[in-house]
Amino acid sequence: MEKNKLFSNIFFITTFFVVFFDQITKFYIVNLLKKFGENIYITRFFSLTLVKNKGIVFGLFSSEKIKIFIIFFSLIAIFFIFFYTFKFEKYHKFCLGLVAGGITGNLIDRIKYGYVIDFINFHFFPVFNLADVFVSIGIILFFLKYLKE
Repeated sequence: MEKNKLFSNIFFITTFFVVFFDQITKFYIVNLLKKFGENIYITRFFSLTLVKNKGIVFGLFSSEKIKIFIIFFSLIAIFFIFFYTFKFEKYHKFCLGLVAGGITGNLIDRIKYGYVIDFINFHFFPVFNLADVFVSIGIILFFLKYLKE
């Protein structure tokens, strides 16, 4: 595959790898936590903790009524990101791939289980997962470059 073709698909490649990495880590962490308990202390400040997040950011709005809204909003967000990705340069496509992949990873959990699997627990911050990390990094990188320009 020629270099330009690869970079024109950077959004799809990034999205795929984010979803893959998110889902595979959740699978392994959940199995690890089932085997050794729902909380594994690594240090005083960090542990792996299984949290079934039925809400949105940090577990807010976790009622059953909002579940359909969250799924619908996630699908709309993915659609708009996909639609507008073609207007951006490679760097921004990469950033949007991080965001779309993270949203998709959490959406898969929400559809499959009815909740999002969170497991990264810094004891001073709400528990989160890699999809959340990818979304945050994608947004930060996108706007840093945007502001710089």
